[in-house]
Amino acid sequence: MAYKLLALDIDGTIKSHSESISDHTLSMISKVQKAGVKVTLATGRMSGSALAIAKELDINSPIVSSQGAIIVSPSNGKCIWHKPLTPQMALGALEALSNSQIEILLYLKDDVYTTKDTPWVRSYGKRNLGKLYFVDDLRNLANKSPTRIVAFGDENEIAKISRCLNKFFKNHLHVTRSLPHFYEILNPHAGKKNALEWLCNISQIRQDETVAFGNGYNDIEMVSWAGMGVAITGSPPELLEVADVVAPPVDKNGLAVILSRLLDQNAFH
Repeated sequence: MAYKLLALDIDGTIKSHSESISDHTLSMISKVQKAGVKVTLATGRMSGSALAIAKELDINSPIVSSQGAIIVSPSNGKCIWHKPLTPQMALGALEALSNSQIEILLYLKDDVYTTKDTPWVRSYGKRNLGKLYFVDDLRNLANKSPTRIVAFGDENEIAKISRCLNKFFKNHLHVTRSLPHFYEILNPHAGKKNALEWLCNISQIRQDETVAFGNGYNDIEMVSWAGMGVAITGSPPELLEVADVVAPPVDKNGLAVILSRLLDQNAFH
């Protein structure tokens, strides 16, 4: 099989949360691109933060950001695909979360809104290169069709909320946990898999001609969907179960190890 599109999660896949991208990983991704393969990022990061990584990797294909709710052009940063929550979806989600004690973030593309001014919120906004705003009531923003809603808190509390809301919303919303303490709510037509399907359609690339790497709950659908799905060692069991290949951990350059193997097999054309 000749693979024509490579989709990469960032944090925990390309790099650890605290370290920079290794030279070996940079080299392997560059070699894949020189082989003529489209390389994209598929990340929960906001567009600005994702584009900064794309620039470092010299990626020129459209970038999937905001958990697959937005696709942006790396050449000018413009949004070329957006699947926001409808006002009704946003209100329903906010009402369902209203009785919890967790922090809630509402996104209008790369603008982040919340009701609580905490050190964590300040740090999060700075780290993700987005503008941060404080409001009295997030429900007043529902009519602006938010890109996504994120709940942040204790891991056990988030797991409990996740189980309840998954059952409540079923197929009416796309809900996922990007990290154990993050719960994300999106339009059911958003998500990394759906965004990659759109990219493949406009690029005339078949599903079986794709390779996707990930390490989180939010990567399960993408990795399961791809022609070759790769999970990083240490990923949640649910992701490891659907992966075709398990790569070494990120601190052992697992991504680069698998890419080198595929290059040696002439699997990229």
